[in-house]
Amino acid sequence: MGLAFPPSHQNDAVQNLRRWLKESRVHAWIGVLIACFALQTILEVLGWLGHVNLEGALLSYVALPAWANWQIGQIWTLLTYGFLHYGFMHLLLNCVMLYFAGHMLKTFWTDLQVVRLFLVGIITGGIAFVLISLWSPGWNPLMGASAGVLALLLAATRMSPRMPVYLLGIFKVPLWVISAILLFISVAGLSGENGGGQVAHLGGALAGWILGRSPEHLTGFSWRTPRFGRRAPLRVVREKTLELDAILEKISKVGYEKLSPQEKDFLKRYGQN
Repeated sequence: MGLAFPPSHQNDAVQNLRRWLKESRVHAWIGVLIACFALQTILEVLGWLGHVNLEGALLSYVALPAWANWQIGQIWTLLTYGFLHYGFMHLLLNCVMLYFAGHMLKTFWTDLQVVRLFLVGIITGGIAFVLISLWSPGWNPLMGASAGVLALLLAATRMSPRMPVYLLGIFKVPLWVISAILLFISVAGLSGENGGGQVAHLGGALAGWILGRSPEHLTGFSWRTPRFGRRAPLRVVREKTLELDAILEKISKVGYEKLSPQEKDFLKRYGQN
């Protein structure tokens, strides 16, 4: 006997999903990744039914090939490869990591800065893949958002390396340990079958580490010319840096929720500067 849900419950589910997607740009990008994978799966099924390689046609246009098969006219693939995945588990892992890494970084940054770093990480990982594939022309085309996810994770680690993370909701470890383990796995896998993917991971991680203390580079640049002979701005910047370090130290010891409203407001304003 089949089960049918009342229309009111279906409408509530749709409304809740829309509300969740609008809550954060991180949520919206998770939705984008899921939608792209759904399209990829539909094309695979239709191609199987019609004996036409529709998914292969999509991948040839969107996935990122190694240098030997890549052309400058396909420059968009440095970004679009991050929208597709090699199977459901690949997608699931990246979506879960995007959710947690994105929200950890949002402790310090704005929503817009987090998403821009995610995209920068994908592009940086793609560039690293293409360049290093000069020495490994046999690599499979690159797909997946892992480089962008690692960019977020490393940026969060740069901001607060000792932020507590609960593995399986039980084991408490500092964030830097998680990042170190993932980086070790990527380095160890460079000579394996997914060497190209590991190179992309490291490229994205490098972007996250470099930009981890410079969120202003993801929102624009200040073109104001400094005035010589005025030392107050330098003192203000130094004081803000010391205050930020003190807040990050507090987060690493007791967690974000223990911050005062003033400290939370400082972090929000710091990320917008």
